[in-house]
Amino acid sequence: MRWILGKPHLIIVAALMTVVLGGYAYTKIPADLLPQFDTPAVQIVCFYPGMPPEVMEKDIMSRLQRWTAQSVGIEHQEAKAMQGVCVVKDFFAEGVSNAEAMAQVSSYAMSDMFYLPPGTIPPMVMPFDPTASVPLCLVVVSNPEMDEQELYDIAYYELRNKLQSIRGVIAPAVYGGKLRRILAYVEAEKLEAYGLSLMDVQAALRKQNVLIPAGSIKIGQQDLQIFTNAIPEKIEELNDTPIRVVDGVPVLMRDVGEVKNASQIQSNIVRINGARQVYIPIYRQPGANTIEIVDRINTQLSTILVRLKNERSEDPKMTSLVLSVAMDQSIGVRSSIRSLQVAGALGALLAGLVVLLFLRSFRLTGVVLLAIPLAIIAAFLVMYFTGDSINAMTLGGLALAIGILVDQSIVVLENIVRHARMGKKPVDAAADGTSEVLGPILVSTLTFAVVFLPVIFLSGLTRFLFSPLAIAAVVAIFASFLLSITLVPAYCAYFLPAINAEPQSAESAGPVNDWFSRVLRGAIAARWMVLGGAILAFAAAVGITQRQGQELFPTVDSGQITMYVRLPSGTRIERTEETMKEIEAAIIDLIGQPDPAYALDPDAEEHPNSALQLLISNIGVLMDWPAAYTPNSGPMDAFMLVQLKNKSSTDAVESYVGQLRESLSKKFPDVEISYDTGGMLTAALNMGEPAPIHFQVQCSDLEKAQSIASIIRDTASGVPGATDVRIAQRIDYPALQVEMDRELAARMQITPKDVMTNLVAATNSTINFEPTFWIDKNKGNHYFFGVQYLEEDLNSEQTIRDIPVMGSADATRRLGSVAKITRTQGPAVVHHRNISRVTDIYAGVLP
Repeated sequence: MRWILGKPHLIIVAALMTVVLGGYAYTKIPADLLPQFDTPAVQIVCFYPGMPPEVMEKDIMSRLQRWTAQSVGIEHQEAKAMQGVCVVKDFFAEGVSNAEAMAQVSSYAMSDMFYLPPGTIPPMVMPFDPTASVPLCLVVVSNPEMDEQELYDIAYYELRNKLQSIRGVIAPAVYGGKLRRILAYVEAEKLEAYGLSLMDVQAALRKQNVLIPAGSIKIGQQDLQIFTNAIPEKIEELNDTPIRVVDGVPVLMRDVGEVKNASQIQSNIVRINGARQVYIPIYRQPGANTIEIVDRINTQLSTILVRLKNERSEDPKMTSLVLSVAMDQSIGVRSSIRSLQVAGALGALLAGLVVLLFLRSFRLTGVVLLAIPLAIIAAFLVMYFTGDSINAMTLGGLALAIGILVDQSIVVLENIVRHARMGKKPVDAAADGTSEVLGPILVSTLTFAVVFLPVIFLSGLTRFLFSPLAIAAVVAIFASFLLSITLVPAYCAYFLPAINAEPQSAESAGPVNDWFSRVLRGAIAARWMVLGGAILAFAAAVGITQRQGQELFPTVDSGQITMYVRLPSGTRIERTEETMKEIEAAIIDLIGQPDPAYALDPDAEEHPNSALQLLISNIGVLMDWPAAYTPNSGPMDAFMLVQLKNKSSTDAVESYVGQLRESLSKKFPDVEISYDTGGMLTAALNMGEPAPIHFQVQCSDLEKAQSIASIIRDTASGVPGATDVRIAQRIDYPALQVEMDRELAARMQITPKDVMTNLVAATNSTINFEPTFWIDKNKGNHYFFGVQYLEEDLNSEQTIRDIPVMGSADATRRLGSVAKITRTQGPAVVHHRNISRVTDIYAGVLP
């Protein structure tokens, strides 16, 4: 100990190095709400446009699951199949790296392509973070002068790629808008009059819109490239395409319909503050930081906007284009971290006041308080090298350790002062006083550290949550221990104030010590009463604990409400939108008008007294990339994001939810509505599930599974405190069953392929099975080109029966003459866990 006291400069330099390096580390450590969860997972998305969910499940999804399940280290699988799309999620055990998981799954998924049905789009493989199911923010694309098709084009072809270039960002899909298509709309009556079918039109147009590279030719001394107009520059030219010659007269495209710059039948609508708009959700890559990503987007969004306007400066509409960030989750993260930082600083300040009260010396109090920031800075330095972030758990661990940080220094300091009062010199008092209590303080430090030892035996979510807390607390307490046996005695050896050599008498010990001495004597005299009181207090505490609710994490004020809305199965998207309009109106009546910043109306007024900032309704689902990132499973589903202003409190949020639950259930008795107020934190703790309580029925028979799930739902609904209990899957989605009479069709020289191609062409367009591209030379984008009926013409089952079908006999027949059409029903979505069908029941908890 005397050797340490003889090296004061070494101690000062070590402390300064800790401050400099720790301060630098603090600026580089990422900040987030929760620690990074090391849960490697890989997501596979596969498409086959128009394929029914059960066929998608059996022919594609199950195969991908079986194939990728061979990956080493895989823990379990989750999957869902919807119309035309399936999503398989492979979860790996702890310790498997993301790179290894991606490599294995990619390899197996690609090798399975040979066994998938012909026409299957190759599966896309990407990393997946189950704790980051909520987007960090939404980038909203709005322009009052543009329609939904133009907004979607900008978001999909131009903005999305620019956002993907930002480090740590995943911008996978575009929600809302209309997908531009070049469609030849035909009329059934005219086709029948000319003896044509939709496939005749498709074949003729396909020959007129050809994408074949012409190469080059060598003429003389030159090598010349060959350009052609095989793809028409203007889509109107295709209306002059001859379909067939009838009685010596060519039948042109314009005689049976019209080729238009149109859009795919809309299956996803986004409404932002009452207006149809478009947004791109921003997710984080595994290991990325929430605050850094949002900061980068906010910084670069203005630059991206300028680039977009410059690239399309010839379009006057671009001047009104607006890019904005909505539903920013980093606001809540920053607020939570700031609150913990303030709480820690306040705790340190109060600890300092208590120390000053008892030591009655600013000089001695200063050295004790110096241990707190130095120990915390040392903890930041270790966190930097271990890869931890500044989050609620690490800050909580540091706040937990603050009281212990000053305790060690106080013990050393008090003993040094006691030795000084014996008449020893400051150096001797520092050496003897520190050596005397070195053992006890080391034991107390080890005791504190041992408390966190069981953390190493935790697994799963609790391990990722509490390991950083334990590391931060233990590192800080050991740093404090080193400071208490180095910095404190060195300070006292040189700066200890003069102290009377005579020990203080009992009379001069101070009023606090006098009071404590009297209380202590009384307690010793009535020791059995004190012991009995302690036992009773312990028993009472145990009893109260048994009656208290238990949560992994306390309720957090996210300032957001997420509403999941489901209408009767098969409801058209237009009807769902009308219902969402009514729900939006009910929310505005309750909370107030939203912020006009996201409104397309430039004359919208501000409402300072309103607590509502933003309303976003996402209706239906586009059976493409967005299907992998939405809770919706069909046109009857929608979810609404309600963003409140910062002044709203947790109690206010829950009050709004309670009032909405009561009023909307009465107004829409046939609509299933559930609520979530936890935001990003709850989604992370629930591992991406939409509710904290999750039951699962594993059964291959969907009807039997629904029956069992209904019993669970009804039972759980009766449990006090349970709310929003619902079954995730439905099996009553209305459908049409087309049963072909193969023998009769064969007599008419019509094959099942003739029936299917004309049926699909009429209802969904030929793009589903025979896609053709048309290239817009002005924008450089390619768009699908196909043939179909007008959407408004598909208004009855009779329209389906009247679809003209032509076989090899060169004569048209109506589809109803070779097929029987009946009503049936089936699932809108099929879920799997480890290749077995499951039915999910979710339940929320009342506050």
